Amino acid sequence: MRRDTTAALSTGRTLQLAACCLLACLCWACHHAGQERHTDSQRIFAPRDITAPYDGIDISSHQGMIDWARVTQDKNIRFVFIKATEGATYESPHYGYNVETARKLGLVVGSYHYFTTTASVQSQVNNFTRLAPRASQDLVPMIDVETRGDWSRRQLVDSIARMAQLLEKHYGRRPIIYSTTTFYNDNLAPAFNDYQLYLGRYSENEPAVDWNGRYTIWQFSQCGVVPGIDAYVDLCRFADDTWLNDIAL
Repeated sequence: MRRDTTAALSTGRTLQLAACCLLACLCWACHHAGQERHTDSQRIFAPRDITAPYDGIDISSHQGMIDWARVTQDKNIRFVFIKATEGATYESPHYGYNVETARKLGLVVGSYHYFTTTASVQSQVNNFTRLAPRASQDLVPMIDVETRGDWSRRQLVDSIARMAQLLEKHYGRRPIIYSTTTFYNDNLAPAFNDYQLYLGRYSENEPAVDWNGRYTIWQFSQCGVVPGIDAYVDLCRFADDTWLNDIAL
């Protein structure tokens, strides 16, 4: 995931992403899952296709206007996390359209907030919950944590813990914590090891979480190509023994 900017990709960045795509194409793994249908109080999820190269995607304003009808042609995609907010005031463009349209076309949808160290926890919670009401969500919310600014490690851990508590109170379930694997291990482990973790590691090697932690979802590529999206997309897959019912709201 990325902080939203308006800068265009440089030639060097384009070449880097092209190389990343080549790596992603080589990065396939076998997964194991039961073939029973999973249920939660509202939805029935079909069994996981263990042969699929990925299970879902996450998007932000970097992907621009999306043709969701074409996206659904990619049968690998069973879920999508959509950026809703950042800090105390930012709202991601097209968020409402993306959530409504993706759900209408049958995708399972969740939302995430990009955490900043320049706004209070309460103001960021207010920003997210206002834009992402519980009734419009299929999946538990997610906090995207990628920087600590000039804060200490303790300040960051305490603030994320407070935001997680407030979101759990509002939505009824603990949020997922997203980060890159390195940032998480350096700044957040083991404080959130009992949370569901959505970790970025752009390699053929899955994330390794310090202090005997484990990930729920692995974001293994930043440069997926999906019909209907005119930009590279983050590709994600579940850990072997997890599936949509584990993150359903």
